[in-house]
Amino acid sequence: YGGWADGNSPSDIENSKLVVLFGNNPGETRMSGGGVTYYLEQARQKSNARMIIIDPRYTDTGAGREDEWIPIRPGTDAALVNGLAYVLITENMVDQPFLDKYCVGYDEKTLPASAPKNGHYKAYILGQGKDGIAKTPEWAAQITGIPADRIIKLAREIGSAKPAYICQGWGPQRHANGEIATRAISMLAILTGNVGINGGNSGAREGSYALPFERMPTLENPVETSISMFMWTDAIERGPEMTALRDGVRGKDKLDVP
Repeated sequence: YGGWADGNSPSDIENSKLVVLFGNNPGETRMSGGGVTYYLEQARQKSNARMIIIDPRYTDTGAGREDEWIPIRPGTDAALVNGLAYVLITENMVDQPFLDKYCVGYDEKTLPASAPKNGHYKAYILGQGKDGIAKTPEWAAQITGIPADRIIKLAREIGSAKPAYICQGWGPQRHANGEIATRAISMLAILTGNVGINGGNSGAREGSYALPFERMPTLENPVETSISMFMWTDAIERGPEMTALRDGVRGKDKLDVP
């Protein structure tokens, strides 16, 4: 669904009031051409946008250019977003008209008839859903290592600065269940109505222009059995034991190893 670089261009940051980067380090990962960091800084000079970097490491993208670096435990971005969402919702900082018009499943009003009661996003965040756990900043702090008061402050910054350029790199999703972190980060842009506007972003990686070129066609792979990409180390150690039910093997009930 969608593409990896479907967000707003870095040049659009000249229209932003706030830039929040989740595990995004273009200073190291996108050095080709003129380098994304160069264009990002050019745009920030025009808008004077505040830049917050959320990353376990202090990266080259920061290197003194950021306004704040918030270190986080690796793989806990979704928990942080849940804590931020709790503040945005309870302090009425969400863009309700945007959610009502464009979103399905945010609250009871837009929940499909086939969905279970309190199966919507708002109920999940407030602890009214199936798990019964309120995703408070204090709850998120125990998981992420970020103090609850800083989570509250960040939520208020995101909720009050519009347009906000919320963007993620490869880091958050290159873990087991990393797609959950990717979806969570995108929810910040959705909750605040920063999708589809100048200076905003979808929560995806920064947009990129592509130049198509001719290349050799891809050959058809005769092997139909597959596993999730992050399970390849398990396949090396215990491939013959892996099954569809326990390990998510697709195409066969058991992983065949020559």
